Amino acid sequence: MRFITATLLLLGLIGSPGCGGPLHSQTAPRKWSTGFWYWRGGIPRSQLAPEPVDLLYFEVGEISHEGRRPWTVWAFLPDNLPPAREYWMVFRFNRQEVPAQEAAPLLAARASELRALAKQRQWNVVGVQSDIDSPTARLADYAKFLHEVKRDLPPGMELSITALVDWFRNGTDISEVVKEVDEFTPQFYDLANPQNLSFTKHAVSAKFDAAEWGPIFNRLGKRFRIGLSSFGRAERAEGSSQPYFYPDLSPLDLALNPAFQRSTSRNDANELVLTYPAGRITRLGFTDFRPGDGIQFILPTADTIRSAVASAKQIGGNCAGVIFFRWPMENEALVMQPEEVLAAAGVAPLPQKAPASLRVIDEGCATVKCVDLDLLLADPLRSTPARYRIHSSTPLEYFLPEKGLPVRMSGASDLELSLPPYGGSRRMPLGRAVSLNHADFSVREIQ
Repeated sequence: MRFITATLLLLGLIGSPGCGGPLHSQTAPRKWSTGFWYWRGGIPRSQLAPEPVDLLYFEVGEISHEGRRPWTVWAFLPDNLPPAREYWMVFRFNRQEVPAQEAAPLLAARASELRALAKQRQWNVVGVQSDIDSPTARLADYAKFLHEVKRDLPPGMELSITALVDWFRNGTDISEVVKEVDEFTPQFYDLANPQNLSFTKHAVSAKFDAAEWGPIFNRLGKRFRIGLSSFGRAERAEGSSQPYFYPDLSPLDLALNPAFQRSTSRNDANELVLTYPAGRITRLGFTDFRPGDGIQFILPTADTIRSAVASAKQIGGNCAGVIFFRWPMENEALVMQPEEVLAAAGVAPLPQKAPASLRVIDEGCATVKCVDLDLLLADPLRSTPARYRIHSSTPLEYFLPEKGLPVRMSGASDLELSLPPYGGSRRMPLGRAVSLNHADFSVREIQ
């Protein structure tokens, strides 16, 4: 799931033969399906998904090669997975090159072993997906590698690949690659290269034109699904001298800091952009900010998903659906929840927003009752401020708030919390409550 430069793609597509052909292929449209990529660390949310998703492409392991050591393929099944009608095992190679041919039978053998284990768990594993970012100039070598993998897979097991859109420009060997697989998945996100710090795109999702891309994909004669984004990120703002990415930040970290001010906008992909420039010299974590330095949060929205799915459905022909990257990890606020994605994609009803709730963790103090309180929010990126009152069934001796969080005691048995818009945290540690006797806690929103 690496990144490519959009400029190369656009240059290569100019004058590409076949791009002006009909939007739909001559074959009847395929059955439509909607799926997710599930990376390690994702949390199954089966309690929120009474119906299985159509497809789940889940990471099982990696192809590895270090120095002069032999090629290896390590992989294992997750303990559990969200429910799905079809599962695909994903093998990743974390280099921008093509593995040696000797790795192909190792991958096929490991896939066969894992499929047998998955069958014992009654998981319907139908295929393997190769997630390898081959350089465009080496697609012929990648085709040979895939040929060896496909040859050694058990009968009936399909082979899929993720595909960088740069591979589809004019003059490449993409047709040789597609001949060796049962399906391919072009990924329409992160078309800029975030490793190039001089290039700032400020978008995750990539808009695409079905009339342009449909003929390019359909002429290859194989089933394909469009890879879309349902995740966001925090990165430096335009003109900032700070490091590029901030993987551990949430909007709440900036919203509660008086040194930063917020502005909101939308980019070309209709993603929500929250920009927080520093108004004065300040420090955030281990990073110093000068006036004008800032951070942007780029966030997917229902409009982003809705528009992308509508474009994919216009392709027709061999287009069989969409896959979203990715299923969220625990407490992620910058990734849309599966039920929100499915509703925006038009394949599930819009979920009702649950009220705020509490997680109470008994810390087992010896002479008093002490608990840690976490506030759980269903809509952490709401656009309006919110106030909450937490009530204890017995008076509190004292309350130790989480550092920097605006929560305070408003009486012997009550706490109050005020949150700014776009707080961006689904699970918010509030602090430790101490009482002489056992206490039951409740929370409600107040006006």
